[in-house]
Amino acid sequence: MISVRVLKAKNGDCILLSWVHDGTKRNILVDGGKSSVYKTVAQKGELYKALKKLRDNGERVDKLILTHVDDDHIGGLIKGFETGELLTDLCDSIWFNSGRLIKRDFNAESIPSNELDLERKNRKDGKTSVKQGVTLEERITELGIWDEELIVSGHSIEFYGAKITVLSPTLEKLSKLLNKWEKEAPKSVTSASVKDYKAGIDELIKDDVFEGDTSIHNGSSIAFIFEYMSKNLLLLGDAHDDVICDSLSEMVSSKGNEGSDEKMLKIDYVKLSHHGSKYNTSYDFLRLIECKNFIISTDGSLHGLPNKLTLARIIKTIDKPSLIFNYPQLIKKIFTKEELETLTGSGVVIKGCEDHLNV
Repeated sequence: MISVRVLKAKNGDCILLSWVHDGTKRNILVDGGKSSVYKTVAQKGELYKALKKLRDNGERVDKLILTHVDDDHIGGLIKGFETGELLTDLCDSIWFNSGRLIKRDFNAESIPSNELDLERKNRKDGKTSVKQGVTLEERITELGIWDEELIVSGHSIEFYGAKITVLSPTLEKLSKLLNKWEKEAPKSVTSASVKDYKAGIDELIKDDVFEGDTSIHNGSSIAFIFEYMSKNLLLLGDAHDDVICDSLSEMVSSKGNEGSDEKMLKIDYVKLSHHGSKYNTSYDFLRLIECKNFIISTDGSLHGLPNKLTLARIIKTIDKPSLIFNYPQLIKKIFTKEELETLTGSGVVIKGCEDHLNV
């Protein structure tokens, strides 16, 4: 059994995977949300509490996976390592595609345009993701826990009885960070600021044509399948849909070469890419997987996410899906009472996951 905790990480991601192998509980932490998810001056956050519980139980963070350097994924980890507690004591290894690592592997150190101006502010709402990324890079180097290898599509490891298969990013997506290490907020269609909750499901999908995310940072996001025993999860970070579809298609083709006639990959749970943005979940993706359970990680406080259109695509493409929110109060904001009654009557499950999921 795999236990999944989708921590309350504001509008970000912070996910804890746990399983027991050879009598020992193992843990993978994926991202850390914003800094307040670790703690503020006034209170301890969800990440702090989860890590303290691991320590009290004599457990470790066997692997930390930082998907990419956006503040809603890295902020809590920065705060955790800055304090010199918990993460510093508990973390054994880290996957992190840092700017330095990307430059090293592309042999690009001598190109002036690739040098990063770390002091430039890139967001109206505070700290620069670039400066945070390098801060973390320096800290984990000091601690000797950074794997220091590029984690790209096709990378696969066996890990305490489990298997991790990386679907994103590609080298091409990472290379785009060489000349743009987010010095300013990206002007892309990565998310829309206006909520689409007032529209009905049929209205949303009428004449719907998928348009993909163009954010360079999201394109660099690590996404992977985690498998243990007969169960698996697909954790998509903020990854681009086209990269995920390509990777999944290759996996389906590979199974065909091995004699399987399956045209889809069986997945137990999906953590939707980019907090349910309509630019990151296509019909092509949904047709590549055989899955009923879709997790949405966000409190709905930024960019109008999740997009109701994403949920409508799932409802119309997947037979009787489960939509699972780590902030269940969003459900009544997105769907009307009549919609919820109709959907429930047709077998669609819409629920929260405030505790943990057993896969």
